[in-house]
Amino acid sequence: MKISLDSLGNGVLLERVNLALDQIARNIMDPNTDPEKARKITITMKFKPDKNRRHVKTTLETNIALAPPLADETMLMVGQDLKTGRIEMNEFGNNQQPARVVGEAYVVATEEIPPKSKNFDPETGEIIEPNQYQKPINLREAN
Repeated sequence: MKISLDSLGNGVLLERVNLALDQIARNIMDPNTDPEKARKITITMKFKPDKNRRHVKTTLETNIALAPPLADETMLMVGQDLKTGRIEMNEFGNNQQPARVVGEAYVVATEEIPPKSKNFDPETGEIIEPNQYQKPINLREAN
């Protein structure tokens, strides 16, 4: 019986190479990776015969090397608070407000919510219903 790469291991080596080629194609098309970086498939075949040299344990491996995601950049500003002497760092152009927790500064996204009309009396907590619901409903006029 003749051995070929496409039939070795019932076609598992060919299947692994095809999967690796698919991953490389996706990595090449990913706009977040370096388009000029080389990608690589490494096929490793290990053959370990027994004492009688009649049986050979064969291991088939495929490893791929993909391009890593491109690095992201941002601009930080560093300064010192003249009142407290604390050194602070903020991201330039970021509209998020830093929140202080036990002396540390953590950036928290803020959202401005417009004030709603109060549907309750803040002193007593009584719910104030709109005028349309305070009078009885005339079912004859509802049609």
